Amino acid sequence: MVFLNAIAISLLSFMFWPIMVLIRSIKKSRLPLKPQCDKTVILGLDGLSPLLVEKYWANGDLPNLKKLAEQGSYHRMKTTTPGVSPVAWSSFQTGVNPGKHGIFDFLTADRKRYLAVLSSVKTKTYTKRNLLGLRKQKVSSTLLRMSKPFWSHLGKYGIRSTVIRVPITYPPEPLDGRLLSGMCVPDLRGTQGSYTVMAPEGDDTQFTGGIGCTLRHHEKGLWAGSVPGPEGCEPVDVFFKKEKNGNWEIRSGDEKIKVEAGKLSGWCSVCYRAGRTKVKGIARFRITEGPVVYCTALHVDPSSPVVPLSHPVHYSRYLAGAVGQFATLGLAEDTWALSNGHLDEAGFLDMAWAYYGERKRMFTNSLTNGKDGLTVCVFDTSDRIQHMFWGDGFEPGSVIHKMYLEMDRLVGETVERMKENQRLVVMSDHGFTSFHTCVDFNRWLADNGYMVLEKGVETVDASYHGVDWSRTKAYAMGLSGINLNMKDREGMGIVTEDEATPLMNEIREKLLELKDGDSRVIRSVKFARDIYSGGYVGRSPDIIPGTDTGYRADWGCVTGCVGRKALYPNDRHWNGDHCHDSDLVRGVLFTSWKHESDNPSIIDVAPTVLKMLGVKPPGYMDGRTL
Repeated sequence: MVFLNAIAISLLSFMFWPIMVLIRSIKKSRLPLKPQCDKTVILGLDGLSPLLVEKYWANGDLPNLKKLAEQGSYHRMKTTTPGVSPVAWSSFQTGVNPGKHGIFDFLTADRKRYLAVLSSVKTKTYTKRNLLGLRKQKVSSTLLRMSKPFWSHLGKYGIRSTVIRVPITYPPEPLDGRLLSGMCVPDLRGTQGSYTVMAPEGDDTQFTGGIGCTLRHHEKGLWAGSVPGPEGCEPVDVFFKKEKNGNWEIRSGDEKIKVEAGKLSGWCSVCYRAGRTKVKGIARFRITEGPVVYCTALHVDPSSPVVPLSHPVHYSRYLAGAVGQFATLGLAEDTWALSNGHLDEAGFLDMAWAYYGERKRMFTNSLTNGKDGLTVCVFDTSDRIQHMFWGDGFEPGSVIHKMYLEMDRLVGETVERMKENQRLVVMSDHGFTSFHTCVDFNRWLADNGYMVLEKGVETVDASYHGVDWSRTKAYAMGLSGINLNMKDREGMGIVTEDEATPLMNEIREKLLELKDGDSRVIRSVKFARDIYSGGYVGRSPDIIPGTDTGYRADWGCVTGCVGRKALYPNDRHWNGDHCHDSDLVRGVLFTSWKHESDNPSIIDVAPTVLKMLGVKPPGYMDGRTL
């Protein structure tokens, strides 16, 4: 049936192809402006820092980026406030400030319940009856990023787009072209990435970022581990057999793959059953002495997706056939496993570069196939490696230096594939700086009397359990903001409208006075109502502190914890970041054409590309054309 279905679709596509060409021609004849190029390619290098680009130029490195800057243009590009990926990439694709698209952080506050929830996706489970009257559980996801991505405007005029792994595109929205979703795609367990570690002495426990399981010894050289899957599915046994040469054979179902000891395996299928339905995932394994088996998060199988990964739905299947199986999880590189010690640095880098290779093959495929008017592809490798290795330095031979050299080679290869009358944009959503000290804003609020804990409570482990809301005026949630406990807005709010402004001014003045010895901790404090405009400003935190270099909101602030100290050392492997004052973490913008703007912003890219391809930018966009 699959074979016959494929033939039928191919025949229908062939029959309707002339009609589609005619419709596209009619749409293009209605272009309001004269196109300045046939095609625009946008290469996104997440987190690429202008500070390091310029540093390496001074050393004679990055020749391809240097050549692009000389023949076209290069600028440090203004990012959003705050300069975090979901906010910045949302503004990139819509051309508007966060107040118009409604994304202000990775997480947002459920103000009635004082809970942290994903800011960009809402997922709900419901029961539906089929034709036989049998109940079946369904899951639906809704994209919460508002406003329209600029490629939707291109489609109105018959200009096709290929969009690959741009953050905040899950679930995928329809467009004239093809889209593979990026950040916020979940794993099979419904999380944003939980790995499994199996060992002979392991416990069946959960911890931050993953799950522990016992590795069972079957016979000489053969081990088995039960990999937990989606809720409601029985764990699946995966077998590991040590060979005479010291390498391993992994068997999952009918599939067998070989892997060197200490190396990351290729993708292996892991199939679960939910009633009569198969739920297919893919995972990579790494086996070290013990043996200890590390299993990546269970990625949704792109060749048989159980959640929507792409538009059209068969695009992920096409890519899996064209370039091989690939990572589908929104945040694929396993930073938690490295921080927890279940991956060493070599293992993490193997993973990061393996995923980079997959993305590169997709990008090359999109450049060499089809005549799309727009191709956009975002690479995450630059961001993840800087998060985990910033503290190791940037000198020649360092991990970060090697990464920048590879990004430069990618730019050079992209330029070589560009054809006449095509334009190239190379950009990052933000830059980077160090993260050596944590700022517990909730502890600071408690120390200064703005948050009150219940009698006998000294610290709070999660979700504000132990906070006395009847006397609390403000609380921090997420990585970028402080909320007032507003009456009639929060579940147990006490701050009135008349009290809000004096309270915000008072908090700002005290935050700016915060010192770590002689060092300034807070570089700026902004109010949402002053820096955002649009219908979704109310989703934002009320106060946005911009930390100075080296300081960042602590890990507990994300989910509502209160620690013992307002300032304490960051002892995690995650030692570089961009959740700081946005002026400290500007991104880069390279264009293959020259323009006069000396202070471009990330919101300028959308209207610029529209105009280049002959489409008048809509009036609601905040960006200007370059």
